[in-house]
Amino acid sequence: MPTELDPTEVTQARVVKTPPAVVEFTGVITSRRSSVISAQVQARIEELDIHSGQVVKTGELVAQLDQTELKTKLAQARSQEQSALLEAGAYGAQASALRKKMIAESYLHTMGASAAMAVTTARAEYAQVGGQGGAAMARAITAKAAREQSEKDLAKAQIFSPIDGIITGLKAHVGEIAQVGTPLARVFDPTDLIIRFAVPKEHRGAVRKGQRVELTIEGSQRTVWATVTSISGAQEPPLNFTVVEADIGGPKLPPEELAVSSIGRVRIADARGAKR
Repeated sequence: MPTELDPTEVTQARVVKTPPAVVEFTGVITSRRSSVISAQVQARIEELDIHSGQVVKTGELVAQLDQTELKTKLAQARSQEQSALLEAGAYGAQASALRKKMIAESYLHTMGASAAMAVTTARAEYAQVGGQGGAAMARAITAKAAREQSEKDLAKAQIFSPIDGIITGLKAHVGEIAQVGTPLARVFDPTDLIIRFAVPKEHRGAVRKGQRVELTIEGSQRTVWATVTSISGAQEPPLNFTVVEADIGGPKLPPEELAVSSIGRVRIADARGAKR
């Protein structure tokens, strides 16, 4: 048949073009703005009014520490401050009387009615009491500082949310002793979400700033777009990958599908797979 190939003729093999491989990475949703909620004083956690996923406002009470020991320290500091002030006041009054005596003895000595030893003794007594008064005032100043610190510590027994956001990573439990700086939870701002993903060394050239990437969240069939905003510096062994951040802009998925800590797949459709 005319349409059949002639086995005696030389034919050219057909070239089938292979589409570029789609590069895909695994990432986690996080927020560009977040803050750690931590204890600023050592005390037992008495109340914890938060749970993971809870929406909180700036200044909202999220935890209450036991105030018993803090109130005791404050009462002791106030007592020590008051005692030191009274002691300093007593020395001050005594020093005032001795100063008058010293002046009088000096005048009498000038008039020849008093011995020089009396003047010397009066001066020594005045100096001694003045020194004791100064020491008492120093103790009063130290006690005042301790009292002010105790008042601040007592105020820190109430822990408030530092920003508007969503509670995640809850680590504390009621009844635990919180140390200074102990993280209780973290609060993320859900209005500025980003995707952070790791790019292996062989695919580093496929990613650049300003590039749009396609994001698919586990459990959702819909996709959103993100723009690469940050690429970490040089890679160091044995961590042969680069951390990349992309801003999730435009229409977003519902909160139940797109939330902090969600796992996503990042695809760079215009990048060719690198040869191994």
